[in-house]
Amino acid sequence: MDIVKDLEDKDRRIAELEAKIKILASENSRLAECQADGLLLGAIAELINSVNEIGVVLKYSLERISLLKGVPFCAYGVRPADDIILKEYFFSSSSEKIENKSIPLPPQLPSNKDRVFYSCDKEWQDLGLQLKFGPTVFSPAAVLLITSNSKLNPGHFMFAVSDASAGPSLKNMTSLLERLSDMIAARIDNLILLNSLRELNQELDHKVLIGIQELSVANQELCKEIEDRKQAEQELMAERERLAVTLRSIGDGVISTDTSGKILLMNKIAEELTGWQQDEAYGRSLTDVFHIIHEHSRKRCVNPVEKVLESGTITALESHTTLITKDGSEKIIADSGAPIRDKTNKIIGVVLVFRDVTISRKMEQEVLKIKKLESVGILAGGIAHDFNNILAAILGNISLSLMYINTDDKIYNLLWEAEKATLRAKNLTQQLLTFSRGGEPVKKIASITEVIKDSSDFVLRGSNIRCEYQFVEDLWSVEIDSGQISQVIQNIIMNAIHAMPTGGLIKISCENFNNDRDQVVTLHRGAYVKLAIQDQGFGIKAELLDKIFDPYFTTRQDGSGLGLAITHAIISKHSGHIEVSSKPGIGTRFTIFLPATQKQLIQPAVNTDELAQIKKGHGRIIIMDDEEMLRIIVIQMLARIGYEVIPARDGAEAIEIFKSAQGSSTPIDLIIMDLTVPGGMGGKGRLKRCLPLTLGPEPL
Repeated sequence: MDIVKDLEDKDRRIAELEAKIKILASENSRLAECQADGLLLGAIAELINSVNEIGVVLKYSLERISLLKGVPFCAYGVRPADDIILKEYFFSSSSEKIENKSIPLPPQLPSNKDRVFYSCDKEWQDLGLQLKFGPTVFSPAAVLLITSNSKLNPGHFMFAVSDASAGPSLKNMTSLLERLSDMIAARIDNLILLNSLRELNQELDHKVLIGIQELSVANQELCKEIEDRKQAEQELMAERERLAVTLRSIGDGVISTDTSGKILLMNKIAEELTGWQQDEAYGRSLTDVFHIIHEHSRKRCVNPVEKVLESGTITALESHTTLITKDGSEKIIADSGAPIRDKTNKIIGVVLVFRDVTISRKMEQEVLKIKKLESVGILAGGIAHDFNNILAAILGNISLSLMYINTDDKIYNLLWEAEKATLRAKNLTQQLLTFSRGGEPVKKIASITEVIKDSSDFVLRGSNIRCEYQFVEDLWSVEIDSGQISQVIQNIIMNAIHAMPTGGLIKISCENFNNDRDQVVTLHRGAYVKLAIQDQGFGIKAELLDKIFDPYFTTRQDGSGLGLAITHAIISKHSGHIEVSSKPGIGTRFTIFLPATQKQLIQPAVNTDELAQIKKGHGRIIIMDDEEMLRIIVIQMLARIGYEVIPARDGAEAIEIFKSAQGSSTPIDLIIMDLTVPGGMGGKGRLKRCLPLTLGPEPL
């Protein structure tokens, strides 16, 4: 019996412990739920306190309750009779707008006076209510209705679920939802009070404004004076605006200062030329912004404000003035200054007007350079023509003498050396002819890279200087006189050699260049090949750069001063442009632009045959030249190889000889004519028209 009793006691104690465990678990569950509800209350409290509009408070609160507590439909509205007119709502299953703005209530609900009313599935099924959210339909199965305790904005909170099994859970949330409703209602009342206070403040402001207006009426004389002053200020502002518009319309830079030289006003062009903006230049000294130096001496120019104030009249500033901009670039400018006077004729400031003449100055210098070369070219052409005739006679006699003597003769070597010296002199006359109209280039499609390499390698052969070439692969073709362009390259390379006595590197590059935006003002728009030659020599002084293309200007003791002058003349006759830049101690860079052509280079077939020896012939030839010594030497040379030669001093005599021989048995087979004869008829122009081409030899 004792054992049975002990077992019964143990079972009882076990049952008591299990009951206590269940109670503790239930309490823990309620505690966790209370903690979650507390967090929800805190989150919504923080949210609604961060917004200041009643609609936003309701919208955000209903959305959070629905999402965090799993209530699909949460709404707030007013209840004028047997339905609720919605003001704000949230439906978790659709973002569409609700089509039912008014929700009918069950018949027993209007008679209920309790603050909280819970309605189950049966009542709502009898009502047959369907809430439409676009294509989505929501049918309430259980509804919790809580009357707001707001004193200023009475209404009702409505919480609904579509599943009847979720009704008890909704009912269990009554206490929490009631607390949330009270918290939302309190915030709404607070906002209503704040809005009322704001309206009161606005009303007070309005009353203050009325008081100010009444005070202004009481002080009419003061107002009149203020009005007159405002009118004067407006007129002054309008005048300033007209002045600003005028200044913006002026194509020159304009700067105005006070008598102390402080900047008061700059127009847009002045900002562009100086690199300074009006706001940052205002109040600064003119010399800080308008930094001008002499173009050649590089010395700072006198402050133009001081010059104008000293003279009291319009003053043109110094010639060859260079403006140093804010970024350090330089512009050649032309400028003038004038005093600004008030109505009493007192000087109250200075206005400066200036413009950029860099491009026009370069064009003027280029034109002047071309005119210099043309004037020298006329002289050089005349000298070269006469000298060439003399050389032709000398060279002809030497060549003729070589025909008559044996190669073993001692005199033969002497004559051979004399012939080579005469040919070198001929090269000098060819350089002089480049200046004259007779030195026009004979242009052909050529490979500029081959001309550059051949000319450079030839000049540098045996020196301690090497060339580095950089040519683009798709380099455009050019139409040039290869001999003249070769002379250009050789002249520049020779200067580089003299500038680098200890050796060094010359960099030569070629690239395509399109002058479509007038980047090089002296060139027409179009396609060009850009050639650059850069040495590492001792450079050229800045004051000498403008003179290096002048004829007979040289800094070398053994120089003739013709190399770069000829170079400039050749490039000009090719419708191109050449420019130079140099930094003492760093080197000199020549840049050449030659017109590109669309024509393709056709490589000529290589002729491997040896030059044919001079063959003898027969026939009658008229030789016409005004120089007797040339006639004599040509007659002797042609007679040497079997021809009968008849001399003529000018075109008229040649025509008479030709006409008299036409009807004879020995007509003229060939006429060799000098193109021009001073004071007489030459082979050019009229002689061609006089010769009947069908009756005699064809002019070539």
